Amino acid sequence: MGWLFSLFLLLQPVSGAQPISIEIPSIAVRAEVVPLGLEDDGAMAAPTDPDTVGWFELGSGIGAPGNVLLDGHVDWGGQLRVFGRLHQLRAGDAIRLSGPAGNVLHYSVVWTRFYPDAETAPLDEIFGQVEPAEELTLITCGGSFDASARMYVGRWVVRAVREEPASAQTDR
Repeated sequence: MGWLFSLFLLLQPVSGAQPISIEIPSIAVRAEVVPLGLEDDGAMAAPTDPDTVGWFELGSGIGAPGNVLLDGHVDWGGQLRVFGRLHQLRAGDAIRLSGPAGNVLHYSVVWTRFYPDAETAPLDEIFGQVEPAEELTLITCGGSFDASARMYVGRWVVRAVREEPASAQTDR
């Protein structure tokens, strides 16, 4: 996944719960979410299981204002994995995150963008928070594959917003 997290400074950790699972019906995603931090080189850690989604635990949690960051693999061993079809998401598509108490929060996709060079992507736009909004950012790899670095050069990024107001913390 590999963005260096000098952008960590953009994130103001806020309260909120750890997401436990994610569902994206339009692209047939149903996966466990695991907490992840930073790699030794300062990059956002990626899940070790290609069918699991990683939550950046040093950022925002669900159910509170902020930008919840989730990442997942596009492929693994030549097969599409958990975020293999992330690029197909369109404005209005539904995303559901389950919390530890079994509550389900509903999000709606606002935009899907491809950044062909992860090194020049606008990190403040991707990772920044628009308070008091409850936002969700999904990230996966894409574009050209750099065989020497064993990684994709580009990134697919999806932004979604919570459908109900922050004060409505009801189970669904």
